[in-house]
Amino acid sequence: MIISELKCPKCDLRVKKDFSPCEFCQLSEDDHEFLKIFISTQGRITDIEKILNMSYPTIKSKIEKLLKALNLSPIEGGKNPLEALAQGEISVDEAVSILKQRRKK
Repeated sequence: MIISELKCPKCDLRVKKDFSPCEFCQLSEDDHEFLKIFISTQGRITDIEKILNMSYPTIKSKIEKLLKALNLSPIEGGKNPLEALAQGEISVDEAVSILKQRRKK
């Protein structure tokens, strides 16, 4: 679908044109909610686990799904999982999972 008109609800001004929808507008409602929670927790997976009652692998899967939907790829490198663990940003299970994933690469 293509958005073809924008309308101001206050003054009734209308602009007719074929507008491309934003990439975030194409996400499902579930993906929108997950993204809001991800942003509000500043990406702290331990907090997301508690809020959504989901496991680390499920959250990682949802993040990968969002990356694909937005045509993005993860930025490699990132923070050292041991440092993140020491600062309380991730759980022991998350740190172990990250280290195992890195070992596979």
